[in-house]
Amino acid sequence: MNNQRVKAGLDRIKKKKVLILIPAVYVGGMIFAIFMLKGLLWKMGEPYSGTIFEIVLYVFITEMIIIGIWGIMQILGRPIGSKKVESRLVNAGVVDSEGKAPLLLSKEKDGKGFIYEFYSSQIPCYRYKDHKAEIETALNIRVVDILPGKDMQHTIIKAVTGNRGKQKMILWNDDHLSSKDFELVLGESYFGIESIDISTTPHVLIGGGSGSGKSKLLKLLLMESVKKDAIIYLADFKGGVDYPAIGQKACTIITEPEMLDNTLERILGILEERRDLLIASGTSNIAEYNKKSGSAISRIIVACDEIAEVLDKTGLDKEQKILVSQIESKFSTIARLGRAFGIHLIFATQRPDADVLKGQIKNNIGCRICGRADKVLSQIILDNSEGAEKISPNDQGMFLTNTGILFKAYYVEDDCLEGVDFNGKTTDQGQADTYD
Repeated sequence: MNNQRVKAGLDRIKKKKVLILIPAVYVGGMIFAIFMLKGLLWKMGEPYSGTIFEIVLYVFITEMIIIGIWGIMQILGRPIGSKKVESRLVNAGVVDSEGKAPLLLSKEKDGKGFIYEFYSSQIPCYRYKDHKAEIETALNIRVVDILPGKDMQHTIIKAVTGNRGKQKMILWNDDHLSSKDFELVLGESYFGIESIDISTTPHVLIGGGSGSGKSKLLKLLLMESVKKDAIIYLADFKGGVDYPAIGQKACTIITEPEMLDNTLERILGILEERRDLLIASGTSNIAEYNKKSGSAISRIIVACDEIAEVLDKTGLDKEQKILVSQIESKFSTIARLGRAFGIHLIFATQRPDADVLKGQIKNNIGCRICGRADKVLSQIILDNSEGAEKISPNDQGMFLTNTGILFKAYYVEDDCLEGVDFNGKTTDQGQADTYD
């Protein structure tokens, strides 16, 4: 166990190089002591000034240096309060077969939270997960995530203090808008600002129960896309009532299946035009083409507030089912091919229906985000039930990504597009302009 403290101390010095001064000063002090003691032996005369006493002095100081550095490394590898943490874990029953708690090797502040690193030769990562409630109670923290460390004997726990378990609403500010093409900011986790880059992960699926905040998150992503000059099509069979600012100013609202099918047909035509552009210019994607040619071809966002209502065939007649199948097929094509051509899908749903989103579409959606949900919906969105387990019923606006990141989404006011100059253009005119 002491070896682990020493390794942790060395790791701490690597991360914070100024700490090397501590053992350096100690070694310097020991070297100074050699000269002082050697001088004292000379003053004492024979036999103390002889070779044997000098050798003994060197051996003694060398041992003191080794023991001292070993002790310093252990001290540096023992975080403040580690003894109390380990004692509380013992009381909570988080122990190995010998009744020993895991060693706390480090505790580092990261954003609004803390990252703990534990070591135990007997306690695997899943045992920490089994004792999550006991760990939270014993340490007065809220565990955000439990992850394997650098090997099977090390475990990382990301947590926030108990009184920070529930974040307040975080209002959007345009200062948060990313300058990267085409990065969209989601919100804040306990460990920093979270975002997605749809130029590399092109499509997004948002799930959440009623009142979870999924429509607000969708509005946030659409608002950012507008401010990055994207062309927006929003399929909302409720008539766009939840999106007054975006719907009236910045995008085409699609309220009927026939209109959606026609729009997707036009977008697939644009996809083919863009394919020809990329081939002719020898570029592999829209961002590269824009940079090489000096053009400003806009990205196209096809959003749907409730994808289940769009693709559900229950109760439809034959013609309606054919229409839905056509829409589904076109969504599938965009999901497969859209990334390179700057055409992206953002879907939201609250219905726990595994048959609504077919595998070919879902498998091509790299970014999946789940808000407050039951285990069924969480399983559909994330392929696990963590959305139901990590987000409490009172956590509106909290979301979990399929990469395990828990964050609070920025809240967008209805005047989110204030100050955006649309120059009187409709979205179709803006689309034409991209090919001038």
